[in-house]
Amino acid sequence: MIKHIFCDLDGTLYHHGISDDDIKAIEAIEKKGVVFNIATGRAFKQASKMIKGKLDLNGYYICQNGAFVYDKNHNEILKEVIDDNLVKKVVNRFKSDDAYIFFMHDGNIVISGGEDILDEFDRECINDPDFFKKDSFDNLVGNIGILSRNEDELGRMDTYYKNEFEGILDVYLSGKYVLNISPSHISKGNAIKHVCSILNVNLDEIATIGDSPNDISMLKGFKYSFSMDSSREDVKKSSAYTVKSVKEAIEVIEKTNGVEN
Repeated sequence: MIKHIFCDLDGTLYHHGISDDDIKAIEAIEKKGVVFNIATGRAFKQASKMIKGKLDLNGYYICQNGAFVYDKNHNEILKEVIDDNLVKKVVNRFKSDDAYIFFMHDGNIVISGGEDILDEFDRECINDPDFFKKDSFDNLVGNIGILSRNEDELGRMDTYYKNEFEGILDVYLSGKYVLNISPSHISKGNAIKHVCSILNVNLDEIATIGDSPNDISMLKGFKYSFSMDSSREDVKKSSAYTVKSVKEAIEVIEKTNGVEN
């Protein structure tokens, strides 16, 4: 039986809002004892605002692509930050006239520019290009990212950082205009495994839903994994199922639970 669902926000559950159909499906399956959890690249502050007033969730929030995890009472139960020395190496190698670097730092988004690229939930950020010149970040950087509307430039940066930090950092797109850089051991998939170990839940008793390359770690190898039909091919190939919506994924989960009960 599937006991927990771990779902991405942007492009999966959230499309300029959360649909009424998805809300009803989530509320219905939670009444049947299945817990709905969030797994997102966003910081907790932004993620909780996107959910507030729409859903009253009983699950966990996996944030910043697995760097931070919060329980249903919003207590921080996992914190995986990037060592300052590694952060500085990434910053020192950043050279672009058409992209901006940003950090998730101590729960805040700090950017070097490109505020217009961010959506309404991320615009409560700190725009401070000088911040990235600091000698110390107090080991509080949970995620590093690059913003650009130029997809070719993002592709160049993707290739460059992958070559520079192979085996040390994972580099992947977490949105159309966002490149994410994080240590190889930090991922949504690993954070989900951490939560499951706390709950004593088998990985075959969970379902995962996502749409982007930063979701592959929580799709690939999981028995009940769902990608969106709008996803890139590499994401679709990583999942067991492809669906049009969270509601459709929940319908499959309900049928699975009906068969297994």
